Amino acid sequence: MEATARVRSGWSKGKTESRKWIRQSTIQTMTSMSKHVNTGDGEDRISSLPDSLLIHILSLIPTKYAVRTSILSLRWKDLWSFVPSLDFDEWLSANTIPDNDTSFMNFVDRVLLLHKLPSIERFSVRGHSGIAVSHLCEWIRVAIMRHVRVIDIQMFPHRHISLPSELFTCKTLIQLSLVSELVCDTPLSSVWLPNLKDLHVSLDYPGNDITQKLFSSCPVLEDLYISANMESEEDIVFNVCAPALKRLQFNLAAFFENGLVLTTNKIVVNAPVLEALIVDDDYLACYSLKNLSSLVSAYIDVGDRFIEAIGMKEHANQIFMLLEGITNVKFLTLHTATMAVLDFADDNKLPLFPNLIHLKLFVPNGYSWRRLPDLLGSAPNLATLVLSKNHASEEEDDLVHEFSWVEPQRTPTCLLSKLEELEVILFQGEDDELKLLKYFLENGKVLKELLIYACHLTFEEKWNFFEKVVKFQRASKTCRITYTDKNVCC
Repeated sequence: MEATARVRSGWSKGKTESRKWIRQSTIQTMTSMSKHVNTGDGEDRISSLPDSLLIHILSLIPTKYAVRTSILSLRWKDLWSFVPSLDFDEWLSANTIPDNDTSFMNFVDRVLLLHKLPSIERFSVRGHSGIAVSHLCEWIRVAIMRHVRVIDIQMFPHRHISLPSELFTCKTLIQLSLVSELVCDTPLSSVWLPNLKDLHVSLDYPGNDITQKLFSSCPVLEDLYISANMESEEDIVFNVCAPALKRLQFNLAAFFENGLVLTTNKIVVNAPVLEALIVDDDYLACYSLKNLSSLVSAYIDVGDRFIEAIGMKEHANQIFMLLEGITNVKFLTLHTATMAVLDFADDNKLPLFPNLIHLKLFVPNGYSWRRLPDLLGSAPNLATLVLSKNHASEEEDDLVHEFSWVEPQRTPTCLLSKLEELEVILFQGEDDELKLLKYFLENGKVLKELLIYACHLTFEEKWNFFEKVVKFQRASKTCRITYTDKNVCC
């Protein structure tokens, strides 16, 4: 699904990109270093560096390249075996899937046998389905026996893997990443990860055993990313009770063989110090969000597959339970699917967002802004509002509604005393768009700037749009209207 392919986690993306940059830069450095190794007619400056520094450099590159440095000279022969981080990547040798899985498994076995440190800081394996499960489990056990702190397992394509039970009771583990649609059927009755702070897990067909136990068995967990393919029609409960959790991301995809089934899957979150929440949920589960008193930012994109089942208002109304759980948020983004669901749901009263200062809304063409006045009325301290129109997809062409901006009967409090900045994206100067902008300019008492991002318009269209807007009366004498070609359209 397109929705599940979007990147929603700033922190996850940042870690991945930083790791790639470090790896590439260090490989280039090692290549350059190898040219300076003594060949009999020059000074070997690299080999004169202390062991600790050379080992640190080797720890920044994949183990495959670290081991290769053993042939440079006697000085380098055993250095790699003291590297605290072991990074095995089966995809490094080719752009396509490797053919010789046995040689890769033998290589990992040999490295673990010859590795001389009593402890491992980081153990990482990236490969494909040709790697034997028995080998993978044994490698994990070896890492755990050596007091590993970080484990990163990524396998493509998805497959059934029964991970060793020792993994879920490892006391030294602080970061665990099980990615690439892994299927875990490990008994979880005794799960306890007392020092785990960062958990990134991707699951196919998760059962209640793992979803109700794993995420609440990590008392110091701070960063949690959950990606799950919810093909199963079994009702699943995700239970996240984490007293130290600061960042939480859900990425839930819905693929059903016999058509769309709106399940009663439930997400229960109790996280008193949670600061950042990202929810990307195709089918709109039932959310019970408790005790999110520290929430700073939230990104909500739910119900993408729900749009296909248009006509089920009762299911659409589950959006209100989700919103009621995040009322303490300061920065809120409601993306396309969420706004479409809100447009279709009943006219229930929205909860009050007393701390909300920045609101960003993505509304697809084909759905109205009828809930915008309600959102404004629920955010009395709103200072910045961003409105972006998104084009409807081909699948939604038959669901087209009118834009239908209707002025609220009462001017929202935020327009009278708080709203200072309004940004609009992908507006094209249509009548309803102009009515909306006219309303904000005439009622925004403290508005300082209206910023219009022009995308996909000709020069003449832009000029006509801008010319109409600047003629509107402004309640704020200090309001500046800025029209820019900067491309932020997304």
